[in-house]
Amino acid sequence: MSIFGSSEKKVEEKTTFNFDIDKENINQSNLAKDIKINGSIEAKDYIDFAGYLTGTIKSSTIYLKSNSYVKGTITGDTITIEGEVDGDIHAKDLHIKSTAKIKGNIRYNNIDIQNGSIINADLFYSS
Repeated sequence: MSIFGSSEKKVEEKTTFNFDIDKENINQSNLAKDIKINGSIEAKDYIDFAGYLTGTIKSSTIYLKSNSYVKGTITGDTITIEGEVDGDIHAKDLHIKSTAKIKGNIRYNNIDIQNGSIINADLFYSS
């Protein structure tokens, strides 16, 4: 036993978030840069993400800010990436900004890639 409490190690639990959203109202989820998540994030409308995620993120619209990092899978209708992604991206409309760094597989219907972005990925067009 240590001075400050038990010496037992705590086991991290993976958390899945499911949001029930009224279809008539658009809801926006903002996750700040100091947040770290191991697990999944899912929303129906809009996710504005600036933190660190190991897992999956799924929503209709996803905006990954410049200081964001996602290791896992991102799925959405409209995805904008300014940060870093190490994993798979599935999007109808994908906007890759000049500050983006992407490694993995990208599946898209429409894609916009700005100069300066770093992409080390296989690109797959899907209609």
